[in-house]
Amino acid sequence: MKTIILIASFFIVLTSNAQQAYEKGMGKAFELWGNQKNDEAANLFERIGRAEKDNWLPFYYAAQIHIIKTFNTKDAEEIESRLKKAQNYLNEAKTFSKDNAEILILEAMLNTAYVVYDGTKYGMTHSPKVEELYQRAKKIEPENPRATLYHAEWQMGAAKFWGKDPKAFCPEIEKAILYFEKESNTTPFYPDWGKDQIKRIQQNCE
Repeated sequence: MKTIILIASFFIVLTSNAQQAYEKGMGKAFELWGNQKNDEAANLFERIGRAEKDNWLPFYYAAQIHIIKTFNTKDAEEIESRLKKAQNYLNEAKTFSKDNAEILILEAMLNTAYVVYDGTKYGMTHSPKVEELYQRAKKIEPENPRATLYHAEWQMGAAKFWGKDPKAFCPEIEKAILYFEKESNTTPFYPDWGKDQIKRIQQNCE
């Protein structure tokens, strides 16, 4: 009986130490990202993901860093490189978490980045992917605020391109606001971003 208790205690300590190491590492990666050390943060997220082996979140954030970075650069080679890295990270994340709305949303943003980067080259092939990914995410989580908000932004952009009124999608932004208010996640480091972009996207409604 004592042996069983000792073994159980040993595994509890190991699990606790591993969790502490994970939380410390993730905190450091977010700190690097917050200090604009994007590549260092992405590399750290990747290392955490390799160490965790069954956690999609580190790979998710590594991908997100590269996707966001492409919107702020005009260097074609860098954009292509970052988007390929991001897709690889998302593929890693999907091996640990299938039918995950957050991963689908980020993959929709990745495909959006391709269209923004070179609409002539990628518009016809990647635009349908964006729409499909948002629809899948909303089917899995109908009240996901990021899926609702960024799908609305995508639809507004498409409406402008085809000479239609983007304001038709403004009610979706109002829905997203409500979903953000209702959102409650207990998993450490679970995605909760996007609320700070509402005003920017709402400019299409003015």
